[in-house]
Amino acid sequence: MIRSLRTGAMIGAHADDGRLELDAIPPLPTAPRPDAPALRARRVAGRRSARLAVALALLSTACPRAPTIDDKPKSARSREASRPPKDPEVELAHQIVFADRIAHSYVLLLDPATPAEFTAPTREALQEMVREALRGHEDDEEVRLLLELIARDPQGAAVDRPGAADLEADDALPAPDTPDSHANPDLIGLAINLDTRAPGGEDDPLIPTRFLEDPISTRDLDPQARASLAGRRHRLVLRALYRNAHAVRGLRLLQTLVRVVAARYDALIFDPDTGETVTLETFARRRLQTKLGNVADQIVVVPFADTRNGAGYVRLSTRGMRRFGSVDLELDGLPRDPESLQRATFLLEGLAYKMILEGVLDPSGFAIRLGEIVTIHRADCAQAYAGRGEQLPRCDDCPESVDVHLVERPAEAHDPVDHVVARVVAPRSVSDAPGYEQPTWAAHALERMFGPLP
Repeated sequence: MIRSLRTGAMIGAHADDGRLELDAIPPLPTAPRPDAPALRARRVAGRRSARLAVALALLSTACPRAPTIDDKPKSARSREASRPPKDPEVELAHQIVFADRIAHSYVLLLDPATPAEFTAPTREALQEMVREALRGHEDDEEVRLLLELIARDPQGAAVDRPGAADLEADDALPAPDTPDSHANPDLIGLAINLDTRAPGGEDDPLIPTRFLEDPISTRDLDPQARASLAGRRHRLVLRALYRNAHAVRGLRLLQTLVRVVAARYDALIFDPDTGETVTLETFARRRLQTKLGNVADQIVVVPFADTRNGAGYVRLSTRGMRRFGSVDLELDGLPRDPESLQRATFLLEGLAYKMILEGVLDPSGFAIRLGEIVTIHRADCAQAYAGRGEQLPRCDDCPESVDVHLVERPAEAHDPVDHVVARVVAPRSVSDAPGYEQPTWAAHALERMFGPLP
């Protein structure tokens, strides 16, 4: 699965699911995550309570004040009276909230020669693997934290799904006397599961066949490794529960553990969010850096037909933002030329980096609500690619920044399971106005950031 649209390929007809047939572009991962079921009941309850809160807020703002000195001219009062009341259901889509608790899994496809009687390693065994692999670094802070994470059983811990207005009072961090109130509240625990069923089938809860057979999703594998996939019956699932704090260290610790265990069992690694199966070497090279300098290595950008703006346009969607507690991002109204799509990819990666910073755990423990406007700077885009040394277009006479607004779009069949996708649009003062044209704004935004197209 590619991580850059700099392919020079042309876009052809789109598939039935809306995905564009662009050379070297991956298929959309729609497999159920290993941490399913998806706790839909909790999300629905959160949305209902949020709808009520939004409705009450809107009603309260509409209530007339007690008679006082008339401090507004008649024309202003007349304009306000003529405005249609806000629809709470519509407003809810504009309330983007980060997950308070995040769950992310990796599936390790063990060596085909693994004995049939193999059982999942215990927590103690995983800790010993870490000590052996990181011998001489036992006193390092992150090694100590990894051992601590492994020791914690997250059984019963609720996991939030990022999205629009998933706010509930019980989403707060635990009180000081509760079991989850340990010294590092961002590290909730680790779940360990082993699946030994024959791989394959579209109903496979871990890896549907299409992801194992797809040449793009498995492009990192040599022919021998790709041929071994069908025989890798032992699939070890490592799922960490954590919060976005300290440069998403829960994710970084999980990735360290996956590297250690994959090396021990000669495993290939499947990422349920992106649909990729990769070697240990590739996984290690892409691991999240402490300074978040390689966000672009953590997510993929997938092109789709743009049904909203017409046949002449493309939309790009991210996959993989769930691991940061964020909604996935979609920018539509894009022309089909490769240079424009590459610039749009840079913009989305920069926004992804900004979303990670915006979603950092609040000390109060309540879910973080995204502001109405997010400002993306060229420096954000460059930081997302810092680990690669990618050269972004430069324009000395341009602002090299753009303001955007996110709004949840209706779910589509090819979306990641139980995960919100939000459109990237102009601030509401522009995008809510009559006559707003997304393609015009998108072209202007890319030009503000990177300059005119060559």
